[in-house]
Amino acid sequence: MSTSIVLRRRLATELRALRHKAGLSQEAVAEHLSAAVSKIVRIENAQSTVSVGDLRALLALYEVPAQDQEQLIDLARNARKRGGWWSSYRDLLPGKYVALEAEASKIFNYETSFIPGLLQTPDYARALISTDRRLHSEDVPRFVEIRMTRQTRLWAETPSLTLHALIDEAALRRCIGGPAVMRAQLEALCDAMRRPNIEIGVIPLSAEAYPSFGIPFAILRFTDPRDPDVVLVEGCGERYFEEAEDVALFRADWADIKRVATFGEESHKLIEHLIKEIAP
Repeated sequence: MSTSIVLRRRLATELRALRHKAGLSQEAVAEHLSAAVSKIVRIENAQSTVSVGDLRALLALYEVPAQDQEQLIDLARNARKRGGWWSSYRDLLPGKYVALEAEASKIFNYETSFIPGLLQTPDYARALISTDRRLHSEDVPRFVEIRMTRQTRLWAETPSLTLHALIDEAALRRCIGGPAVMRAQLEALCDAMRRPNIEIGVIPLSAEAYPSFGIPFAILRFTDPRDPDVVLVEGCGERYFEEAEDVALFRADWADIKRVATFGEESHKLIEHLIKEIAP
């Protein structure tokens, strides 16, 4: 990533609102800039940055007061700055998730088949990543590095990230990497449950079907109220939902899933029981 995706999203939201307030269509704005409509669409969807020259032209068209213009121009300049630690891995990270996650303050993660990435041990992550035949074997260590680096905000002495995880019991029973690796992974989950910034719920196998059943997703929440929640749905690639109506549906699904999950001592005992079940 070469830009701050969160700031780019914030600027895109502001520009969409200003265009609507001005009563202009994307086609009319594109004609004013002598640009393709697709360019305006990409800017308003935070898919590309906007140059200062184009931004000034947009703000003049929208009749934005001078003092407000300068604030938005500063926002655009900051959005074009180099990204964080993930920039050195951009050849392996074509999507925007890691950049968004790095700015999130809370994550609500529902997983069905494996332990969430933010809670994986290095050996578990390595065993899981190695099963993807689309990856070159020499890239596996770097993917593990990425996953471990993502966790630093969660495990810091003063954490800047809170994780709420809902994990299907099937994921806890799937012995990825062999008995020793899986036992260590489950023990790491028990340790994580003691952290004040980590909440882990287990969805028992006895639970009936519920909304979003079998479809893992993550809701990312940010500190600044100007940055709306974004939802990632995993599968073949990354699919994002950012419209308020869509995000609200996933929040409702999360609440329904949480109601069938177990927490605290009950889920801790279940994991301890699974640890004992694993053959030495």
